[in-house]
Amino acid sequence: MVVVLLLGALLGYMYWPTGPVRIIISRETTYIDGPLNPDGTVNYVAYLDAKYSDGVTPENNAAPLLLRAFGSYVLPLKTVGETLRRLDLPADFLDGDKHFVKWEDRTRPSKAGASATMPSQSDEQDLADEEDEDDEGPSLDDVYDMLLAGQVHPDLEAWLAENAGPLELIRQASDKERYYFPLVTSSKPPSIVDILCPSLQCHRLAAEAMTTHAALKMTRNDPRGAWDDVLAAHWLARLVGQSPTLIGQLVAVGMDGHASRAGIDLATRGHLPPTRTGELLSKLAALRPVGHVVDTIDTQERFVMLDTVMMLSRPGGLRASGLSGMTQSPLPNSVDLDWNQMLRDMNAQYDGMVKPMRLPRFNGRDEAQKAHNEQFEKVSAARPAGLRMFLLSYGGRPFRGAATTAMTNLLIALLVPTLEQACLLEDRGKMTHEIETLAVALACYHAENGRWPAELKELCPSLLKAIPADRFSGKPLIYKPSEKGYLLYSVGMNMRDDGGQSEPRGSSTSSADRKDDIVAEVKPAGAASRPATSKP
Repeated sequence: MVVVLLLGALLGYMYWPTGPVRIIISRETTYIDGPLNPDGTVNYVAYLDAKYSDGVTPENNAAPLLLRAFGSYVLPLKTVGETLRRLDLPADFLDGDKHFVKWEDRTRPSKAGASATMPSQSDEQDLADEEDEDDEGPSLDDVYDMLLAGQVHPDLEAWLAENAGPLELIRQASDKERYYFPLVTSSKPPSIVDILCPSLQCHRLAAEAMTTHAALKMTRNDPRGAWDDVLAAHWLARLVGQSPTLIGQLVAVGMDGHASRAGIDLATRGHLPPTRTGELLSKLAALRPVGHVVDTIDTQERFVMLDTVMMLSRPGGLRASGLSGMTQSPLPNSVDLDWNQMLRDMNAQYDGMVKPMRLPRFNGRDEAQKAHNEQFEKVSAARPAGLRMFLLSYGGRPFRGAATTAMTNLLIALLVPTLEQACLLEDRGKMTHEIETLAVALACYHAENGRWPAELKELCPSLLKAIPADRFSGKPLIYKPSEKGYLLYSVGMNMRDDGGQSEPRGSSTSSADRKDDIVAEVKPAGAASRPATSKP
């Protein structure tokens, strides 16, 4: 009888439900202290939306103009009504305007036999053959490259005319100070995983349209108009870079890459505004960084993990979170996990990941990230099995801490992405813009002196305050002047001097062997220039 009573007491201690575990609000657990949902968990969506909207007014917000330019395409259909309401716009705000037409959906005069503005009939026939093979014809990037070669696609001017109204709205939007689309979610309580952001694809298309228009103006000998379009694309990228999400930041970096590429192409071909070139340099130098990738990883990406724990802690747990099919975990859904321990472990994981990201690439970032990744892989590979899994699943209270650690490691392995590439893309975007500014300064120097400077430092202080270092090597940028031109480049993300050569990401070369220098080059007349940089 005594043995039975002792066993009963032991089993009661081991398996008696502990009840809901109250989540502690603190820096070590929830990271922020509010606002709170009715169940006491943190409302990360409301926190991000409040920071994102701070200082936004109907007068300084670019969102209404972009909505007019793109229509409902900029938003998922189920969020249009709520977005308009929260922007204090009427329900019929999007009615009646002619919205942006994608290049793939353009009206196609070439199919109706319209003539192309091309150097020769053979070039026109080649284009026709290409469009016969692919019904959509060349991409807008290909059309841009054609313009650099002095060719104008037969559909281009009609497409730009079709988009004249939307492009004017986009230019007006680029003059605004803020970019705010409300963060809308249909889940209750609001979940950051369910944030329905505006479609960022349309903003990338806008930047491509602006830079393509700039290249067309270059062929029409309108450098002032071309630079106006490039600067508008730069400013639009910085507006989108105000997004509180990582995907928004990376789209903005790509948009700015298109603008910088166009600026390099204009500068290396001698297309400067006829007057006030110093004003152009001042505008380029004054452009603030596009985004803040590491800060966004430190907040929004971290919040995704922490908010997932909030979902797991609510009734229904793993099943209600939608992760049950992903985890394939034999741990029972009803297991009592220590949510506060889980939150602390996840915060520690993000602290360890973000710290090396704040270092310069050439100053230990790669080594620190490698050490962190090795630890991350070790944690990810530590999956319980056999007797240990049985004890974690059915051992009750004594194994609660170990079961919590096992579930934490499983979620980290599933949900924490490898984000080093995001930082590299941001570095590449900043470096490309700095190369663009240097290319303009070099063109100004040549226009004033009739020669290229022997060293970049000759640009200071009359044209530039300082010469930037290579963000990837930490050394001076490589500059090779000649009587008829120059070659200027950064060694790029592979940190290897490829002699000023760059291959597009879509090339057959493996990523490890791909040449990715960031280049600005002026070659003697008649010599073919290599691409300024690989396509963003």
